[in-house]
Amino acid sequence: MSKDPDSLKLAWATIGALPIINHFIARIGLPELLAQFLPASTSQKLPTAEAILLFVRNILIERQALYRLSEWAAPYEPSLIGLGTAQASVLNDDRVGRSLDALFLADRASLLTAVVLKTITEFGIETSELHNDSTTVTVTGQYHAPRHYRGKPAVWLTQGWNKDYRPDLKQLLFSLTVSRDGAVPIHYKSFDGNTTDDKTHIQIWESLRRIANRSDFIYVADSKLCTREQMHYLAKEGGRFICVLPETRKECAWFKNWIRSNRVEWKWLLRRPEHHRPDSGAKHVYWGFESPLPSEEGFRILWVLSSQKRDQDAERRQRQIQNTIEALANLKPRVGRGKLRSKERITAAVEGIFTKYGSAHWFDWKITVQEQTSYLQKGKGRPGKNTQYVRQVRNSWSFEAMPNEGRIQAEAAVDGMFPLISNIGAEQLGPRELLLKYKYQPYIEKRHQQFKTVLEAAPVWLKLPHRVEALMFVYFLALLLNALIERELRKAMQEQGIRSLPLYPEERRCRYPTTARVISLFSDQRRHVLSDAGKEVKVFTEPLSELKQTVLRLLGVSSHWFR
Repeated sequence: MSKDPDSLKLAWATIGALPIINHFIARIGLPELLAQFLPASTSQKLPTAEAILLFVRNILIERQALYRLSEWAAPYEPSLIGLGTAQASVLNDDRVGRSLDALFLADRASLLTAVVLKTITEFGIETSELHNDSTTVTVTGQYHAPRHYRGKPAVWLTQGWNKDYRPDLKQLLFSLTVSRDGAVPIHYKSFDGNTTDDKTHIQIWESLRRIANRSDFIYVADSKLCTREQMHYLAKEGGRFICVLPETRKECAWFKNWIRSNRVEWKWLLRRPEHHRPDSGAKHVYWGFESPLPSEEGFRILWVLSSQKRDQDAERRQRQIQNTIEALANLKPRVGRGKLRSKERITAAVEGIFTKYGSAHWFDWKITVQEQTSYLQKGKGRPGKNTQYVRQVRNSWSFEAMPNEGRIQAEAAVDGMFPLISNIGAEQLGPRELLLKYKYQPYIEKRHQQFKTVLEAAPVWLKLPHRVEALMFVYFLALLLNALIERELRKAMQEQGIRSLPLYPEERRCRYPTTARVISLFSDQRRHVLSDAGKEVKVFTEPLSELKQTVLRLLGVSSHWFR
C-alpha cells in the first residue's frame, strides 16, 4: 500500500434489488429473446435489447423520465443494470428513444408470445382460467404526429371513454389478461383511445388461444364481453366464458319484476371475511339462484345475492335520496326570483338535481302554478273616487316533489343482486364454483393499480405515438416480472408455513408481500471499493440482515450477487 494517504480513495455503488430482478430476467430468458427479435448492429454502442432491459429495471426500481435515465443509472453497479463502463457514458434520451423505435418496428406479437410461453414453462403457470380487463393510459400532449412510422400503423392517441375521469385528455386503451395462478400477466394489447371494450374480446381471445394452445380455458371478463357476436363466437370456437350481465339487458328487468311476485329459494354459496375490517369478525355472505329464464342467446344466468352489495346499495340509495331532498329544499326559496321565474327554467333546475344524484326514479314531482292578482291604475294622475283600475293576473310557477315509497321499497327488494352469464352448464360448474371463478376478477384490477401507481405508467413523457405504443410493451415486461417475484415469494412462504414477514416499517408483519416491498427492503444495499493509486485494495459489501437472507432463500436467489 502506498504511504501517501491522499492516494487512498473509497468509492461505492448501489446494488439494491437488482440481483433479484436480474435473477427473474434470466429465468425467463429475456436477454436472449430480446436479442433474437432486436438484433444489434456493429455500429450500436448500446444494443437495443440491453436498452429495453434497462427501461424495465428502471420502471421496477424507480421510474424516471427517459431524459433522466443516465442520472438514475449513475449510482448503480454498471454490470448489474446491463451496462459496461463505456456504455454508461452513451446513455441519453435520444439513444433510448431510438431503441423504442426499433422495438416498435419489431415483431412484438411474436416476441410477446415467446416471452409468455417461456414464462409458463419455466414457472409452471396454469392457463386453464384467464381473466381480462382494460384500463386507459391518459396522455397530456397534443400528439399531432402521423399515425404511421416507416409504414407501420401506430396506436391512435385520441379522446374516448376515460377511466381516469379525464375526458378532456387523449388516451390509449390498455387491455391486460392475467392467469388465475398468481395473477401473472399472460397477454396485453394496446388499442386506439376511442376503442370500446365490446369490440376487443374476440381478438384478445384468439391470441390467448394461441398462447394457451387450447380453446376450452375459462375466459372471465367484464360486462363488455356480453354481446351476441362475442359470446356466440367464443361458444362456437369451443371457448368457455363468464361475465356480468349488464343491467341494461331486458333479462335483468324481467327477473327483478318476477322476483317481486315469486318466492325465491336462495342457496348459500360463500362466506368471506370483510377485508376492510379483518379483525371485526364481519363476514360477506353470497347466495345464488339459477334464473328460470336463460339469456336471449340461450346462455345460463346465475343470480348472486351479496350481503356486502346489499348494504352498499341501500346506503347509496339513502345517500342519493337525502342529497336530493337537501338540494330541492335549497332550490325552493330561489324559485320565482331572478332567472327562476319561468316554467322552463324551474323544470330544468329540478331535473338537473335528479340527474346529478341519479334519483329521478324514486321521486314524484310536478310543476305547480298559482295565480297572483294585482290592480293597476288606468291612466295617469293622482288617484281619486272616479279612478279606474285594471285587474292583472300573473302565473307564479313553483314545484312539489316527494319520495315515492312504493318504488323505493320495490328497489330495496332487489338490493345486492347481480347476474352472471356463462355458457358453462351447472352440471360442469356449480353456482359456488362459478362465483369463485368470477370473484378472482379484482386481482386483475390490482395489476392495473400497480401499473398506474407503483410502476407509474402515466404521465407519458414521449411525443411520438409509436414510441408510446412501444413503451407499453416495456411496461408489460415490468408487470410480468413484478407479478413473478410476488408469486414466487408468496408461494414459497405458503410451502414453508411462513404466515408473514416483517417487511413493513417498524418491523410490522406483512402477510402478502409485494414486489415493491421487496425492492424497498434491498434499496440500501451497496458495495464499497477501497483503492490505492488506482489499484483495488479491498471490497466491502454491506452485510445482509436475517430478513434479507430469508427473502433471498424464498426467492431462490443466491446471496453471492450481493457480495
